[in-house]
Amino acid sequence: MQQHYFLGIRIPADVQPLAEKYMDLHMLSDRYKVVSHPEDLHITLFYLGACDERKISKLVTKLCSVAAEHQVFSIQVDGFNFFGPSTGPRVTYLSVTKNLMLDRLQKSVSDAVKSVTGLPSADRFVPHITIAKKRKTDERLDLSPDLFSPHTIPVDHFHLFAIHPQQLPKYKPVASFQLGHDR
Repeated sequence: MQQHYFLGIRIPADVQPLAEKYMDLHMLSDRYKVVSHPEDLHITLFYLGACDERKISKLVTKLCSVAAEHQVFSIQVDGFNFFGPSTGPRVTYLSVTKNLMLDRLQKSVSDAVKSVTGLPSADRFVPHITIAKKRKTDERLDLSPDLFSPHTIPVDHFHLFAIHPQQLPKYKPVASFQLGHDR
């Protein structure tokens, strides 16, 4: 089977207590098949899926240039939310405040991926940090979005991650791209 990849921003360990709060409050580990390992917390910029080494090599070169064009910035984690109905959402996550610099980085990454691989760009970018996904029970839930004081995270680089579904953590960085620096 071909290696699968994605591009993303790793989330620092100091955000883990926020994720744990909602995992405990809503008993997410009892209700979801996939609960994010603390080292796997991230914001996906682009999911590549299966990709051969030749394309990965070209993409790494292209992304070095993309990273050099973007300055360091900060994002804010500001709440708990979900995709799907509140009675049984398919994904629960920590939300990220709208951020123009993050949106621009994601667009540049998406354009780079498209130019190298031909993969289509995602229609819309909803930055989030998944904490649990794939329901394992039919139990009716009663979740509601929750806002909290924004937690600031500096963003000075992003990674190309290889996905290893049978390991913990599942996501291993295979390349890093420093913002604002030529390689």
